[in-house]
Amino acid sequence: MKALVKLGTPLVAATAAVGLLAGSASAATTTVRRDGPAGAPYDGQYQILNVGDLTFAGTGFTASCSGADLRGTMTSSGSGTLDSAAVSGCTSNLGTPAVSFRNLPYTDGVLAYGPSGDYDGTLTFTDPDLEIQASFGSISCVYGFDAEHTSLTFEVRNSDNPANSTGQLAGTMNGVSLGLKSGSFLCPTDVTANGTGKAMGKVAPGDAAYGQKLHITA
Repeated sequence: MKALVKLGTPLVAATAAVGLLAGSASAATTTVRRDGPAGAPYDGQYQILNVGDLTFAGTGFTASCSGADLRGTMTSSGSGTLDSAAVSGCTSNLGTPAVSFRNLPYTDGVLAYGPSGDYDGTLTFTDPDLEIQASFGSISCVYGFDAEHTSLTFEVRNSDNPANSTGQLAGTMNGVSLGLKSGSFLCPTDVTANGTGKAMGKVAPGDAAYGQKLHITA
């Protein structure tokens, strides 16, 4: 999956939602299932929606986005793509930012089961084409991977995890950041993003709605 950097934090938020499909452990040790730990393996489309605002902060910069809708496909082994991404309701102390994902689709997302601390797995993005553009009036900033920022990792929790209150498979960003690839010297840097998104699949491939609960196991 492709995506973002520092000012692009709002974009990171959106990515976070999508992030539910990636991880640092081997995809071969992961099974995405329907409903719960004993459910049938799931292959198909997914949707990730934010739960609460996505927030961003840096030196002299604060922002939040109230909406994120990420969609793509995933396999039961944990690999996935991000095919579309929309972020809305963004505000900042620099004005109202317009956020967009560049170079879609992203194809290097991996959701990996591997309990650690209070989470059940991780979602990791490594697609070198991942870029997020944030525009503030005449200022345009593009964020993505660089020598210092080589991947994006999200904490993933099953719906039965006591630390997850969303009722669905959820991914959380804790201080996630990207690098500034291009833009004005006025573009914010050293920005970190925080937020949570929930992921659902489709009960049947042709369904318009996303009503399938998802779960990850070894």
